[in-house]
Amino acid sequence: MKLLQNLLYNFLFFCFSFSAINGQSDSLALAEIDISILTCRSGDELYSTFGHTAIRIKNTKLDIDLVYNYGLFSFDTPNFYVKFMRGQLPYHLGNTKMQYFLREYQAEKRSVFEQVLILDNARKKEIIEFIQENIKPENRAYAYDFFYDNCATRVVDVYDIYGQSGKEINYLIDVEKKTFRDLLKENLKNLPWSEFGIDIVIGARADLLTNRRHQMFLPEYLMNNLANATIEYNGVTFNLAEKPHLVLDFEAENIKRKTRATPWPLILMLLLMIVTIVINLKSNKWSNIFNAVLLGISGVLGLFLLLMWFGTNHGATRDNWNILWLNPLLLLLFTKLRENTILKMILTGCLIIALLNCCVTFLPQFFHIAFLPIILSILIAIWYKKQDH
Repeated sequence: MKLLQNLLYNFLFFCFSFSAINGQSDSLALAEIDISILTCRSGDELYSTFGHTAIRIKNTKLDIDLVYNYGLFSFDTPNFYVKFMRGQLPYHLGNTKMQYFLREYQAEKRSVFEQVLILDNARKKEIIEFIQENIKPENRAYAYDFFYDNCATRVVDVYDIYGQSGKEINYLIDVEKKTFRDLLKENLKNLPWSEFGIDIVIGARADLLTNRRHQMFLPEYLMNNLANATIEYNGVTFNLAEKPHLVLDFEAENIKRKTRATPWPLILMLLLMIVTIVINLKSNKWSNIFNAVLLGISGVLGLFLLLMWFGTNHGATRDNWNILWLNPLLLLLFTKLRENTILKMILTGCLIIALLNCCVTFLPQFFHIAFLPIILSILIAIWYKKQDH
């Protein structure tokens, strides 16, 4: 029933907009349409940590209120999990009624802001045409990229509609010098394990400095820039959008999500280092087993980083310098090469470089401080393993 209603709503909307675009009561019809940007705050789960952006198109007269969403994918996609892991899962544009869209955020206690775009009829017409073209079956899918092509950056493309008219957008706020990793960490304060895991998996590309457009891959940065953007028409300067107003208010929950949590990864990795030291002071079969597990897990994780680097389309996981300490070469210590001095020198050198980078970043990639005790643990395990053989 809901599907049928959505199809009817889409049919009515596009019939209406087609009529307007083709000049039938053009000014009156377009004046009745409001186009706005919806910005959804972060949620508790990792997939919702960085928020969401969508486009709302509303016509009160026809009782049409649709949300266009670039963040959709289908679990029915053939080889879904393989494509998801390899960064080959197609995302697509879809739509739903506003009331259905809000239910998810109501349930998850996530604030939703709305910014009504200040548009003349010509711009409304162009945005409607833009969406009509994008939602066609042959155009609705796209190759998702976390930093450069996601639900927020697709909405930023609407800005290009202004550029087509040769109008320059002026921003009233300066761009702060931040890397992609800096921007991610702003949303991970209350998720220390997610921050730790992300710092392992994403590589040096996350440490590139961002410009204004780059920063708008995060919905809240898009909202703030849009709220402080102006454009000039015929010598008159006006805002691109109205100030954001709350549609769903869960700001108290948002404050909790942005509060720094206990740094459990650092605490537990320090504990791991202490255990490594203590257990290796008693050089026996248990220390051998412990070292083998530690080095084996580290080597396997190194293979995983190689897979994410060379075996997927995830741009963010390439050029990953964590390979210095989560090194696949560690697995060679379980072969006949375990006594090879050159191998041990290479591994030790890599670990020392990684250790120094934890203290002062000189490589192109930032290392999480919790990596330091793990690296020391691996060094100890290699050293004592050498003694045992």
